[in-house]
Amino acid sequence: MTESILKIAFRNFRVHIKTVIVLIVGIGVPAMLIVGGLSINDTIANWITSSFSKNFDPADAFVENRRNNIFMKIALDEQIVSSLKDFPTVEKILPVSETLGRIEFDGKTLDCLIIALRPEDLQSFLGKRVDLSEGRIIVSKTIADFLSLSRNSKITVNIGAGEEQFVVGQIGEEGFLNFRGENLHYAGTIFVHVDDLSKAMSFPTRVYLDLRGEIKEHQAIIEELRRSLNVRAVAMKADLLNSPATKALGYLTIAFSGFSILASFVLVYLFAQSFVEERTTVMATLRILGMKANHIAATLLIEGLAYLVVSGIFGGTLGVFLARYLLNRFLATTSVFSASFGPIFDDLQLYVSPMTVFLGVSAGLIVPILIFARRILQITRKSPVQMLSAFQSESHSSTFGKFGKIIGAGMCAFGIFLLFTLKSFWLFGLLSIFVGLFLVVFHPAVSLVLGIVAIVVVSYSAPSEVIGGWEILQRGAVFFVGSWLIFIYAIVLIREIFLKKLLRRSVSSFIALSYVERNLRNSFIIASMFSLIVFVMILVVTIPHNVQNFVQDRLKNGLFGYDFMVVRNPLKLIFLKSEIEVAEGLTSYSRIYVAEFENDMIAFVDESFLQNALVPFETNKRWRERLLEPGKAIVGYSQKDEASNLVGKTVTGRVKSPFRIGGARVMDFEIVDTFDMRQAMVPVKYVASINSMPKEVRVIPVLLAKIEPQKVAEAKNFYSKLFDFPIYINEELNRLFTGINMLIQTAIALLYFGLISGFSGIAFHSLRSVIVRKRLIGTLRAVGMSNRSVSMAFILENIVIASLGIVVGCFAGYLESRDISRLIFTLFGSGEFSFPLSNFLILLVAIYAVIIVVVSLPIVLTKKSPAEALRAPD
Repeated sequence: MTESILKIAFRNFRVHIKTVIVLIVGIGVPAMLIVGGLSINDTIANWITSSFSKNFDPADAFVENRRNNIFMKIALDEQIVSSLKDFPTVEKILPVSETLGRIEFDGKTLDCLIIALRPEDLQSFLGKRVDLSEGRIIVSKTIADFLSLSRNSKITVNIGAGEEQFVVGQIGEEGFLNFRGENLHYAGTIFVHVDDLSKAMSFPTRVYLDLRGEIKEHQAIIEELRRSLNVRAVAMKADLLNSPATKALGYLTIAFSGFSILASFVLVYLFAQSFVEERTTVMATLRILGMKANHIAATLLIEGLAYLVVSGIFGGTLGVFLARYLLNRFLATTSVFSASFGPIFDDLQLYVSPMTVFLGVSAGLIVPILIFARRILQITRKSPVQMLSAFQSESHSSTFGKFGKIIGAGMCAFGIFLLFTLKSFWLFGLLSIFVGLFLVVFHPAVSLVLGIVAIVVVSYSAPSEVIGGWEILQRGAVFFVGSWLIFIYAIVLIREIFLKKLLRRSVSSFIALSYVERNLRNSFIIASMFSLIVFVMILVVTIPHNVQNFVQDRLKNGLFGYDFMVVRNPLKLIFLKSEIEVAEGLTSYSRIYVAEFENDMIAFVDESFLQNALVPFETNKRWRERLLEPGKAIVGYSQKDEASNLVGKTVTGRVKSPFRIGGARVMDFEIVDTFDMRQAMVPVKYVASINSMPKEVRVIPVLLAKIEPQKVAEAKNFYSKLFDFPIYINEELNRLFTGINMLIQTAIALLYFGLISGFSGIAFHSLRSVIVRKRLIGTLRAVGMSNRSVSMAFILENIVIASLGIVVGCFAGYLESRDISRLIFTLFGSGEFSFPLSNFLILLVAIYAVIIVVVSLPIVLTKKSPAEALRAPD
């Protein structure tokens, strides 16, 4: 019997493979997306693992003072260093001093890590000789490649205390000499003799460790070091290897692909339904002839598995190519955002393990297999008579009956439970009640009322003060389901209009809409696929469009009327307190000094700023004069009702440097006015004049100015050599928008795979309709209906199905994108919603063009003579 089962299953597979080839493409989408996402994780994990030998060895961990931060480094006690040498699980140690610096060579500058150490310590740690002495340095390979350095090249190094000239004595090819920081976040490292920087740095501020044991044991060793020595200790390799961030990109890709995967699962259900229906008569006959139900189920399941395995292998293969595309997009996006910081992922290469492909294909097939198995077991457990009667009732029934009413009542009860028990999920509760009521009553008029009420309630209900992902998801679900409830009534209304007017003139339209109504369930399934994907695509296109418009509108005149900004490097404040020089080409400049006031930022502005700054959201200019008085300030608010309670009050607090550099001072400020922080576009809560600035606090100087575009490069080069941070605001905005646009295009590309499932469903539905209705086609041709009219009936049927989903998706997507955009604008205090009509129309035209092509291909089967068409179906 096993041989017969396999023979029947694979015979059917060979016979029907041509008719389901379009479905194999659509069903393979989950495997493709999962393999693509997991391959990104593989690539990053492989990059990290290979970096251990390229950028770390033999350094496994480091120890430093618990009070250290990125700018302030405090030396470790000699006793701690001695204890580290004698620690049983520590093989070797390397005492160093670290800081950030900027190097210059041949007109190019680069920020990197500076490590000062003793040559004998480095040689002992590495176990080999190094060319390091006073005036000669070792440069990591990544920096050397980026700046085109070679041995004996002369470079300039600035760590904030002035420029120093050095000669490159050695290029660090691999291991610790090619170190890029504990998180691989620096462009590279230069190693200098400790005596060259003894005046600028204390020694040692950090000790690198070569630990005994495997990487998985390092965390336990580090914990013991923390407890025994009271220091900050980090297991670099172990942290990198186990960091959730290394897998975040792949999982984020899979999560965002969830809508496309869901659409593919809907396609699987459609296929399983069609698969069982087409074989119902054969199954009933086999049962009558004596074949057992479990043998029939096994035959069908093996055939179904064959289709799914082929689609999984197809999807898994394409997943590797998808991973390469995603990796290239990721590298391109990061290169845009990190254009000023040197190489970050320059050696990232695609790596896909066989286990990833296997797991991705298996994960993509779990749900389809369950769907197939459930549908096959449902029908094979029935008697032959019940099989045929179930097929007839399912094919012609358009109501849910008693079972639907039971489900509806259960949803109503569940919704009431949510409303009274989980207040944060009240929208899900309301939605559950509305859908339940519709299933119980099942009337188009009720559907219309419920849909309108649901959308109105969400549109006019204020979101919570701290809105989260669950609330946004609930609001989106209400808009989506509410739109379907409204359009269920619209479908009935349109049908009546067509019956009364258009259908009297067009037989093709009558046939098309009759079959849409007759196959209501399958039509709804295909339409829901399109509605879900189009819904998400509208969100992805519209929301970033509004955010970009908002930011561009706010910063169209630069930042408060200035388009160039220079921020003093905080490292320089350690050594001296000085003003930022004004480069040639800067005009109308103003000086601002930033400090911390009671855990909030305060900006001390000069008179030039108060006179010339453009503040588009200000209601009056009296605050500009009042701020010139010592002890006066304005304060920002996040809620409008706070403003009236703040004016006239005196606030007291400690003014200090944000980086704990220099002294501090307790000060009183009288609030003379307020401003909306959401509209300011800068994270500053208090603004005062420089007349109120305490002298003993090491504030961070900021220079705002205007500049001609052709002079930007010269000005940026001037400040880069001074080890400050120049920012051309228009350039940074363009970089930001370019990066965001690349992310959007990648997200849309992932959603296109969901449309592939929809196109596959439409193509399969069209092909199956042509094959199943061959006798009807022959009859219509015999009574005089033309090929063109028959073809138009099939094309119109599928376009109506797809259009239903597209219209619902567009309507719900518009409502949800407007709602989310308004929530974003609420965070910033203002903003106007706009819909990207041109992008939307291009997307719509592209979708319909593909639909017309995929539904037209099976129509060639109708172009036969009536005698050929009346033959038994294939």
